[in-house]
Amino acid sequence: MVESGRLLSGCGGVKLLPRVRIPISPPPLLHLCPPAHCYIHLFPPDASGRKALFIMTPRLTFKWLAILLLVMCVLPAQSMPAEQYLKLRRQKSYDPRISLSAVQQDSSLFNGKVMELKGYVSGTVSRDLNVSFLLVTDEESSILLNAPVDDVQLVRSANRQMLRVLVKVSPAITGNTVPLEVLALTEDFEITDREKSAAEQEALAAKRAAAIKVQQDLARKAVQTRSPGAERVVPIKPGGAISDMARRYLSLEAQAIYPQYRGFIQNCNRHLTSKDLDTITVSVLHFSQRFKVDPRLVISLIIAESDFDPKSTSHAGAMGLGQLMPDEVQALKLGNPYDPVWNIKGAVDLLKGKLDRYKQPGGSKEELTWRQIELALAAYNAGPGAVRKYGGVPPYKETQNYVKRVIRTYKSLCGQG
Repeated sequence: MVESGRLLSGCGGVKLLPRVRIPISPPPLLHLCPPAHCYIHLFPPDASGRKALFIMTPRLTFKWLAILLLVMCVLPAQSMPAEQYLKLRRQKSYDPRISLSAVQQDSSLFNGKVMELKGYVSGTVSRDLNVSFLLVTDEESSILLNAPVDDVQLVRSANRQMLRVLVKVSPAITGNTVPLEVLALTEDFEITDREKSAAEQEALAAKRAAAIKVQQDLARKAVQTRSPGAERVVPIKPGGAISDMARRYLSLEAQAIYPQYRGFIQNCNRHLTSKDLDTITVSVLHFSQRFKVDPRLVISLIIAESDFDPKSTSHAGAMGLGQLMPDEVQALKLGNPYDPVWNIKGAVDLLKGKLDRYKQPGGSKEELTWRQIELALAAYNAGPGAVRKYGGVPPYKETQNYVKRVIRTYKSLCGQG
């Protein structure tokens, strides 16, 4: 056995020669006998991560034999690849719920079952060609196992290194020992990384599925087909394509309802180009979530303001989808008011400010009252000064019809119409 810093058996006087640094690249293993009178020292890896050794021997003719011997001793043990181990674990249908303590209490309940142990090797025992190893598990239990022939080198070199061990419970019992047949073992770190990644993907998929279910329930109430002189709520099929813009700017929850809102907006204005339709839908959902306003209320407001015509201009000079006035555009520091993104951002920002302004005393931040919505819409249409002057919705026919239309559409989208 070669140990770092120890003399091989038979060493007499040693004549120190200049040290030679030799990087190790795994050559074919050769069964060679070590030469006598040699001193071998293994040094840690250098900056590049490659292991190196220093050889000093008085017999230069045996230098390469000593090198090969040391290579044989220090070559790292190769564990079973993680993919192969995981594939075998799936094939054997291992049960992650089985614990070693449960098997130790009554192994007959688990005959033929496959379980997994996690721990480190604290010692080995060799008998002829068989190697047994003592595994200290993460349950703070110790158990003696027989290593498969292919894994003997890994077991012998595992210096308190965490391992995963796939075992099968045998029906036979010898004394008080639980008979476990080792099917495979490998290093723990790579399996842990893969399991963590898989768990994150599962959690993300579960979150996405939950968001889709919740938002689809809302979307069934929020989407309607508009016909001349009538409005009615109709069921829609879930799913639909998601645009690149939607994937980039929308949350998972918003992505889940994007197809339904896009289809609804398209029904409102069939003349919208595909690009404008995508931009408007993403903007409505994005800014509604950003300013914490119900997108159905935003949809209802835009229908009353412009019927989703981005180029709409009123006789008073209001512009775009949300019919923003020039002073509002300037106050909000917006860009082109006919650009759907800028206009919707400004409209939702204004609406949010007015909803907050007329929040009822003691009311919840999350829940709106119909009175609050009425006053906010009236202020959006006629200005907060008019609302303050009349103590509510001004007696202007245009404003009163506007408030009624928005609330009627909003109730319909909420399934209350």
